[in-house]
Amino acid sequence: SSAAVFCAANGCDHLDCPGGPFHIVLVGTDNDRDKLWASVYSSETGAWSTPTSIHIGCASYFDAWRGAIVGDEIYFTLSRSTVIVKYDWSKNCLSVIDPPPLVPKVYRYSVALMEMEDSSLGLAAIDDSSLHIWSRKVNTEGAAEWVQCRVFDLEKIMPMSKPCDGDGAYVVGFAEGVDVIFVNTDVGLFTMELKSGRVRKVDEPGVYYSVLPYMNFYTPGTPNVSIYKSAPIPQCCL
Repeated sequence: SSAAVFCAANGCDHLDCPGGPFHIVLVGTDNDRDKLWASVYSSETGAWSTPTSIHIGCASYFDAWRGAIVGDEIYFTLSRSTVIVKYDWSKNCLSVIDPPPLVPKVYRYSVALMEMEDSSLGLAAIDDSSLHIWSRKVNTEGAAEWVQCRVFDLEKIMPMSKPCDGDGAYVVGFAEGVDVIFVNTDVGLFTMELKSGRVRKVDEPGVYYSVLPYMNFYTPGTPNVSIYKSAPIPQCCL
């Protein structure tokens, strides 16, 4: 299973929203792992929505990788499958979408889902020694399609041995709002700023399956107090 927490305040810019209403989206699989389900918790009502579900026709489970929140939609990746799961919490609807053409080839290593500057779904993946950035945009006919935005040659900007060959380079995280990708290599953990291309080593070599960066926002003149509430897990999802 996997989960995502996000602010539910109308009109909030999400730069300073501690203690306000929030939602928790919980997703998982049944015992046969071919059925995906999702439910959303509201801190305002203190209740979970009626679970919705779909069958994907093959055994799978949700990755521990971080999902991406884009508007009313939350996206997750699956292990043993290359599809991306989309949950629209406002409609309580689950669906699946295909990744970019390149991604099935490198999916077993890792990908990172993210929200792009234009509020579209973004995806980062490494193939050989190149970091590819994709965005899912709506074309002139109203259909969504993947568009490749940028390609970075990692061998020129980041020290590594043979990418994706045993212990090469892998995307292991993304920092929302600052457009920073986390890349793990055999010589350490690095951050890459997508706008400038700046690379910085932040940790020594190790096993990094998924990086969850901690970010905090503080507005001068306001109390820096955070209030946390626990959300009971619905019986039907246990």
